[in-house]
Order: sequence, then C-alpha cells, then structure tokens
Amino acid sequence: MLLLPLLFLIVSLAQVQAGLYAAQSSAIDAARTASRFPADAQASAQSIARLHFQDHGLEDADWEIDLHCSTTCTTSGAPVTATVTAKIPIPGIPAILGETRIPLMVVRSSHTDLIAPVVE
Repeated sequence: MLLLPLLFLIVSLAQVQAGLYAAQSSAIDAARTASRFPADAQASAQSIARLHFQDHGLEDADWEIDLHCSTTCTTSGAPVTATVTAKIPIPGIPAILGETRIPLMVVRSSHTDLIAPVVE
C-alpha cells in the first residue's frame, strides 16, 4: 500500500541528487576553466555544464551558469566564481498534476577559484 508512494519518493530524491551532482560538478569545472582560460570562459562553461547535465541524465533540466570576477577576469590572482542554478523536474508527478503544471526543484551551487598567473 505504501510501496508506490515510497517508490516515487526514492525516484524523486535520486533525480534531485543527480541535479545537485551535475550543478556542483559544473560549477567546479567552470570556475577552474575560467581561472586558466579567461578569454573563452563563458563558452567553455556552457559546454561543460551541458555535458555534466547530460551525463547525469538531466537533458530536460533548465539550467544557467553565471561567471563573476571581483575585478577583471584577466587579473592574475583575482577570484572568479561560477554559480550554477538548475530547475530539476520531479519525475512521475506531471501525470498527477497535469501536463501544464510540472513540479520543479531548484538547486544552486557555486565554486570560486583564482585566476592563474600568465606564464610566457
């Protein structure tokens, strides 16, 4: 009797956990990439995040990534912060609520790294 609700809970928690892992991995890798290659940081961050969300089975998740530098993103030693915000759809619930009302769980992760010194 409680097996079906318990199964929905387990699947939902697994989906949210996958979203957390994807957001955290994306933030770490985006900040590290931006700290070493600041010129094309935004394009690299988008590609990295897309790969992480696909790897975790969240192709339909809506996510955005924001890179922020305290000074300029080319100053050696300056911090660069990558923040990933994702809306993770909860599986199985849309059939109950209807197609127009899909429940989402919002997860957010950020990581800060320092801009690497320029080696010539």
